[in-house]
Amino acid sequence: MDTFTKIFRLVLFAQIFIFISCEPKTRQVIVDNRFKELFYADSNGITGADGIFSIPLPNGSSVFLLGDCFLGKVMDGTRDIKTPMLRNAFNLIDSDQTHATAIVRGTLIDPLTLMEPPCESGDTTYRWYWPGHGFVRSDTLYIFALNLYTDRSVNIFISKPEGEKDEIDRMAEEMFSFRIKQVDLLSFKLPDFTHIETHRVEFDYQQNAIDFGNCVLVDSGYVYIYGTKNLTNFSELHVARTPLNSKVFYRSWEYFDGANWRSDIKESAPIKVDLSISEQFSIFRYGDKYILLSMDREGSDIFTFSSNSPYKNFDGKKFQYSTPETRYDSTGRLFTYNALAHPQYVDDGMLLVSYCVNSFNVRDVFENVENYRARF
Repeated sequence: MDTFTKIFRLVLFAQIFIFISCEPKTRQVIVDNRFKELFYADSNGITGADGIFSIPLPNGSSVFLLGDCFLGKVMDGTRDIKTPMLRNAFNLIDSDQTHATAIVRGTLIDPLTLMEPPCESGDTTYRWYWPGHGFVRSDTLYIFALNLYTDRSVNIFISKPEGEKDEIDRMAEEMFSFRIKQVDLLSFKLPDFTHIETHRVEFDYQQNAIDFGNCVLVDSGYVYIYGTKNLTNFSELHVARTPLNSKVFYRSWEYFDGANWRSDIKESAPIKVDLSISEQFSIFRYGDKYILLSMDREGSDIFTFSSNSPYKNFDGKKFQYSTPETRYDSTGRLFTYNALAHPQYVDDGMLLVSYCVNSFNVRDVFENVENYRARF
C-alpha cells in the first residue's frame, strides 16, 4: 500500500480567483483577493499545475485533483529546468480556506507522482494517470482517471534540428506523445487519502472512445458520469450513470440514448449542446437548475447553459468570460483551456471558476511560473 507524504505549509499565494455570477441576467466577473494567494506556493507546495478538479470533503475541506504539476522552489518567478514534473498530485484546501497541503508520494525534496497505473510484470511502457473528477461516499473518495501510455507514433515533435534540442525539448516530445488506454476508477480512504484499490471501468475504450469521468455529479440517488467524444472539429457530451448505493462503481453503467437509459454503450447518444465541449467541464446543481459550464474547446470563451435535468436539454447559452491571457501575450504562445466550476465555494450567488494557462513552448513554463498557473 502506498505511503503518501503530506506537505503542509501556510502558503503565500499568487493565484487569481474569478467569481462568475450564478444569478440570471448577470455576467459579472470579479477577483477575490482573499483567496488569490491560497493555491500555489513558491516553495514547500504546488508551484504550478493544470487539471484543477475539486471535490468537497465531509469535514468541510476540498481536495483539488491536479494533472501535470511541479513542486520545488521558485526563484524570481522562475523554476529550475531540472525541476521534475509530476503527472498528478492533490492539493488540499482546509475548511477555513487558510492552508494548502500538497499530497504526493515520496518526500518534499524528492516528490513522486501520487497515482500510478498498475503494470504487468515485464511491462516497460511508460504509463501514467491524468485525474478526472470524482465523488465521495461515506469515508471513501472515488476518482476517475485517464490511463495513458507513451506512443511515439503519435508524432509530437519539437520543430528544431536534432542537434539544437535541449533536455526540455526532449522531455516534451517524450511526455506528450501518448494515447489513452482506458478509464480507471481509484478509491482512497478518508481522511488520510490511503489508496484502497484501482479498477478498470468496464467498457471498451478503444471501440467507444468517450473520456468518461471528466465530470461527475451525484444527484437523486445516482452518480452521473460525463465525458466527451472527440470528433473532427467538434467535441460531443455524453453521460452515463450508476446507482449511488452500488457495491461497485466501475461496471454495470447505464448510458443515455437521448430518450432512455441503455445498458449498451454503443447506444449512447450525445447531449445536444450549442458548443464544442472542452475536455474538462462542469455540471452541477444550483437551486432547482442544473448548470453546464465549459470553455469553447478551440477558443478562450467560457459559457454556461442550464437545464431542469442533469442529462438533457441544456440550453440558454450565456457568455460569461473571455480569458485575457491569449489576447495580451506578445509571444502568441500562451493558451487557456478547461474551465471548471467549484460550486462548494458559491457565496452570495457568485461561483468560483478556474481555467488553465499553458504555453506551446515548454521552456516558457520554467522561465515564468505564471505561464503554468491556473487562474481562478
